[in-house]
Amino acid sequence: MNIAEMINQEPLLSIILLVARLAAAMVFLVSGIDKAMNYSAAVAEFQREKVAMAGIVLPVTIVLHLLGSIAIISGVFVSEAALLLAVFLFGATAQVHCFWKMSGEDFVIHSRIALVNLAAFGGLLLLAVIGPGSFVLF
Repeated sequence: MNIAEMINQEPLLSIILLVARLAAAMVFLVSGIDKAMNYSAAVAEFQREKVAMAGIVLPVTIVLHLLGSIAIISGVFVSEAALLLAVFLFGATAQVHCFWKMSGEDFVIHSRIALVNLAAFGGLLLLAVIGPGSFVLF
């Protein structure tokens, strides 16, 4: 049996998917909690980054981060939550980390953040397509 066949065997496949779900969701869970608990700092950050309609976008971002991550962790609506978070991440990265307009230190920092976000985007798309596996809370 090769590695691909071993990975596709239950329960190993579902364990790997559970770890992937936890890893993917943790970024958004921590971000949502941080933005909610430090709301004024988050407002300032959104204004500094020139996010349009920050007064509306920030609460929606917090709700999306919290509900999306909880859905992914629990295994409920994983595909939908992962797809929504992927679309959000792509748009946020394009707006805030537009490294192609930058130079010097800003270019380096923002291009690296954009590449990390691209990896997270790919992981979310994989979860959206594959689904939660067998380990779900409900």
